[in-house]
Amino acid sequence: MFEETGSKLFHHPWKARDEYIQVIGDRSIANLTRFFAVHQSHRLTNAEKVDALRLLEMQRHTLLMFTSCGWFFDEVSRPEGTQILRYAARAIELAGDVAGVQLEKAFVKRLAMIPSNVDLFRNGAEVYRQLVKPAQISLEQVAAHYAISSLFTPYAPEQRIYCYTTQQSDYQMRRMGSLTLAIAQLQLTSEITRESVNFTVAVLHLGGWDFHCCIQPFTGRRTYSQIRDALFEALQKASAAQTILAMNRHFGDQSFSLQDLFAEERHRIMRLLSQETLTRLDQLYTQVYRDNYGVLMAFHRDEVEAPKELQVAAEIALGHRATLAVQAIDRETSDFPFTKPQLCQSYLAELQAIATEADQLRCSLQLPELRQTLERVVLRSLHHCLSDPAIVPWLEQLLETSRQLHQPLALDRAQEAYLQALHRQILPAIASGQIEAQAFLRLGDRLAIDGRGGFTAFSD
Repeated sequence: MFEETGSKLFHHPWKARDEYIQVIGDRSIANLTRFFAVHQSHRLTNAEKVDALRLLEMQRHTLLMFTSCGWFFDEVSRPEGTQILRYAARAIELAGDVAGVQLEKAFVKRLAMIPSNVDLFRNGAEVYRQLVKPAQISLEQVAAHYAISSLFTPYAPEQRIYCYTTQQSDYQMRRMGSLTLAIAQLQLTSEITRESVNFTVAVLHLGGWDFHCCIQPFTGRRTYSQIRDALFEALQKASAAQTILAMNRHFGDQSFSLQDLFAEERHRIMRLLSQETLTRLDQLYTQVYRDNYGVLMAFHRDEVEAPKELQVAAEIALGHRATLAVQAIDRETSDFPFTKPQLCQSYLAELQAIATEADQLRCSLQLPELRQTLERVVLRSLHHCLSDPAIVPWLEQLLETSRQLHQPLALDRAQEAYLQALHRQILPAIASGQIEAQAFLRLGDRLAIDGRGGFTAFSD
């Protein structure tokens, strides 16, 4: 199929396939123009260029589906096997787009002969249906992704989303109570195949996690204006049902939701939507903790098991306070030199007070994000120490406070930075009298590094 169709577009299809590597690394219009100037059999139209690129992408995915790790393991549903099936699915999809051949049905039938060791799948055909097909992305899904995420991220008239370029000819958004409705005229262009489609998109956010997004091909400004006016008129009634009925009347029954977004963006929006609820819960738990602090202390003082509800409230409230303090330290230490050293010290004192309180109430603060932030602050502050040794005592206190909070930090990067700086900067600076050896020796101890050998050898 590649030879038959490709010979209508290229002088030498296989030579074009081999030299397509020059395009993969640089998909700019200028580079594509140079590539086609060399390989096209005649002056290609835009539609023919799209088909040519589809053919070449089909060949690329046909090669990728033979990636060796996909054939190494004895379970077809492992990530490696699933990935090569996704490459194969893309090759099949592109073959259908270019030549109209339907290869998927026969392919899936053959996959059914591959046994799976996982009961959920049973065979390769089920792996394809459950793990491969849902991963395929249509241009309509990209448009839905754009529409839903645009409610949370203001997009420029021209925007890049993964391997697509979006051009926004019109975008209007209105709110009515808890309802938000956005309507746009959008052109999507694939940076891979240069395929381009114009859509009319509309998305209704009903509040919380509920979205109703509709897509249809753009059929002209007049029709677009009629749809836009009709939907905004329905929204004026402040009725979600009326608005959805109007959308379905103009777009049909097919719709997209939050689940249809690309995973990274879906997770980002989920976190945004959850933040308000989590903030209210933090405030609620903090109030419960404050109101019952004396009661909780009495239970622990008398060695009596505290009510689980009060213990949980204390752990969440103290964890929230600790997270806010560490975020503030991260923010204040982002620039060098420290612009507000006293403020950094006050946040450190707050963390020390939280550590004491948590120990008294036997609270376990399981806060992986807090640990990651502390690790980042430690590494950054260590680099600052080399320019300003006065920061060393503060960094020692931060490491000690992390220990008091029972937050075991991964210090490997800080240890490497310390060891690299030891002979390059620290020892020469000690020799010239610019810094005091004892301070950096104590800091090495805090980082679980025995630097005495280096210092002793230097003094000898």
